Amino acid sequence: MFVVAHNGARIWGGAERATAVLLAGLQRRGHRVLLLCNDAGVARRAAALGVPTELLPLGGDAMLPHAFRLARRLRRLRPDAFVVGTYKKLFLAALGARLARVPRIVARVGLETDTPRSAKYRFALPRWVDAVVVNARRIRPAFADLPGFAADRVVVIHNGVEMPVPRAPHGSVRAALGIAPDAPVVGAVARLARQKRLDRLLRAISIIPDLHCILAGDGEERAALESLAAELGIAARVHFLGHRDDTGDVLDALDVFVLSSDREGLSNAMLEALAAGVPVVSTPVSGAEDALEPFADGTAPGEIAGFSEDEIAAALHRLLRDPERRAAMEDAARRRAAERFGMDAMLERWEAVLAGRTPPEAP
Repeated sequence: MFVVAHNGARIWGGAERATAVLLAGLQRRGHRVLLLCNDAGVARRAAALGVPTELLPLGGDAMLPHAFRLARRLRRLRPDAFVVGTYKKLFLAALGARLARVPRIVARVGLETDTPRSAKYRFALPRWVDAVVVNARRIRPAFADLPGFAADRVVVIHNGVEMPVPRAPHGSVRAALGIAPDAPVVGAVARLARQKRLDRLLRAISIIPDLHCILAGDGEERAALESLAAELGIAARVHFLGHRDDTGDVLDALDVFVLSSDREGLSNAMLEALAAGVPVVSTPVSGAEDALEPFADGTAPGEIAGFSEDEIAAALHRLLRDPERRAAMEDAARRRAAERFGMDAMLERWEAVLAGRTPPEAP
């Protein structure tokens, strides 16, 4: 099978990485893949994962010539399936693929706010899209209930995750930051963007004395977050690492991973934390229920708190003072990552959807 996808983002975020990981996985399973990109930086990051890339920008919905250009390229490529990887580009991307008569057009939706609210999506989805893949159960109804779009055309496929293996000896990140081995440490691996609401996490940190926070990632909010940490009097306890490729080593330094976002789909960083056996405290965003719901025996990989810093702080305080519960969560986290978010299961379900078959049951 030859699968072409388009990504219309200008930054490398979780959705971009998820699309590239999907294509890389399909390629490992013997399929031919190509990622068309709006941005050279996104193309470089995808290429580093072994994904063939090509620049083919799509502008706003008024740029119909871009859809025609995409159609011409797809006619030459003749893929078996086309994946729309950026929801905001769905109108032009799906139109171009339909004009090119691509046999199978699939939209990948990975953010809970990406719903068919406007007329353009309600028009395009039933006419030009064969299937929608969402990565969290809570996102599904917005598409399954769309008039003219049968519910069986909407499939939940959770993101797949691989264990982020530490490169350095245990405790290396803590030692480099001057954090004592027995000090409580929480943190996140995330773009420092407004959507992630890391200001909320910092305010929660200020409520708990002696608690350290590690933030791995970079973005436009870094200066504001550093200023807030100073204003809250916790600058010495908040460690900004910038972009890191050694995710396994960063997670090794944490007692609890925190997802403080206002909106998400299914956070790849949260799944990596689970795979590494790090308990999670999350705001009640889409995807948190899929990842953190308790097992039948009552154990859970984490806890869903509210959106306020007080609620996040209370959840952190409960976990940090209860090492036995935290140890049970560590085991549950690894189990959940293996059973529900395995890479092979994700790829098998995607292969079925791209080929027009009924996918295996979701774990």
